Amino acid sequence: MWGEFDFWRILVEYFLDEADSIRIDCWNEEESIINKILSFSSSVDKESSERMTILTLPVNEKTVEQILYNAFDEKRRIKWFSLFLVRDGEVFFSSEHYGKEFSITGITKDELKWVKCVVPKNFIFHTY
Repeated sequence: MWGEFDFWRILVEYFLDEADSIRIDCWNEEESIINKILSFSSSVDKESSERMTILTLPVNEKTVEQILYNAFDEKRRIKWFSLFLVRDGEVFFSSEHYGKEFSITGITKDELKWVKCVVPKNFIFHTY
């Protein structure tokens, strides 16, 4: 299912190589979405946030396939409110607001050039 968010899948796939875990945040009322990813999770946190369910997933073949090829709903939007890639306990990549906002830390100048080529021209992109 390719379309408006093609770049999302390309970016996530690239940066997944550096991740040792994945975190997905969903609104508590998104029960069907939570239930679909629940079997892939290694932990579920409903305590840290009053309104969010936080799922932690290992980086393995089944999880990566789920993230890359089942991330879109029937309207071709990202299913999850937030997706975070984690390395050594620190988030280094985030896709939030259903894929409409990105943050990537610790990338090289060459990686930044590549990201700018992948992201659509009309996508708001900030660097710090």
